[in-house]
Amino acid sequence: MSGMELDNNNNNSRSIIDLKDDSTLAFLASYAKKHREDIPPQFRHGIGIIYEIENADLSFERIRNYEQEKLLSVTGSKSYSACPRCKSLLLSLRLSCPDCKRPSLARSEIMIHYSCEYSGPVEEFVSQKDSEYVCPKCSKQMKRVGIEYGKPGIGFKCRDCGRVFQYPLVIAVCHNGHELKVDEIDLQHFPIYRINDEIRNFAEVTEYFTSVQQALTGRGLEAQVLCKIRGGSGVTHIIPLVVRTAKAPVIVDFILDESGFDAKILQKILRGADLSKYVMLLFVPEGLVSRLAPIVNPEKIKLVPLSSGSKREDPAEVAEEVIKAAG
Repeated sequence: MSGMELDNNNNNSRSIIDLKDDSTLAFLASYAKKHREDIPPQFRHGIGIIYEIENADLSFERIRNYEQEKLLSVTGSKSYSACPRCKSLLLSLRLSCPDCKRPSLARSEIMIHYSCEYSGPVEEFVSQKDSEYVCPKCSKQMKRVGIEYGKPGIGFKCRDCGRVFQYPLVIAVCHNGHELKVDEIDLQHFPIYRINDEIRNFAEVTEYFTSVQQALTGRGLEAQVLCKIRGGSGVTHIIPLVVRTAKAPVIVDFILDESGFDAKILQKILRGADLSKYVMLLFVPEGLVSRLAPIVNPEKIKLVPLSSGSKREDPAEVAEEVIKAAG
């Protein structure tokens, strides 16, 4: 089990509140392990704004809850066009004739005959002879581009009134039928998110702690990977592994390296004090144990040295340390 929240203020420490979102922390950690990029909003027809994580579409309301829980941080925003009347984000564009306002248009490359000033789609000027153009108005041949005729670019011709123009009237129509000029379109801004560093750190060890969890389960102990525990101060802590034993619940935490060591150990000490009903089993680099031993309460924070190098402790051995820590 994972992605649960436990209440440290409850005397029996058995109050578990399901986040109702299928292991949120493990879910985010799994994504963080595979992806470094931010999580932008996306528009889904029939749904609205969603955020895609691990091939799952999460609603804006749910992702905003993750932000409020300090699991995600905002790195920017993305704007979407919206109807100012009904806030619909589903807008379509309608191109119309600027004269008669009708939407029956033909798009083509435009040609203009300088002599008679006739302009129209290039198809109207095509001659039966190769490489020659004939004006459909005055029937003169046009051979020299830039002198007898020009091609100003792509344009439109109204099939109803015959007007030729380069810039049509642009009208936006929302899903509910409201018509808007371009300068009337509203903008709605949605955050771009990034998974917080703490979750990213957990991503590197989630699989390992899952192995430890399995070893503990094999010993008949209840263990949960990536848990949220509310401390006595009301602060919610994210814990890599929580274990229930017959004597005392144990939280398993770690410091993997010495970078920012002072801040990290202060955080762990404060966390241990806030979670007073738990024994903390803290894995730290082997060389730091002697520095930490004088400043932590050995009854509340039990230090376990991590072997040097990339090899991690055997999950079964960690399970034994947890059982010892519980007393």
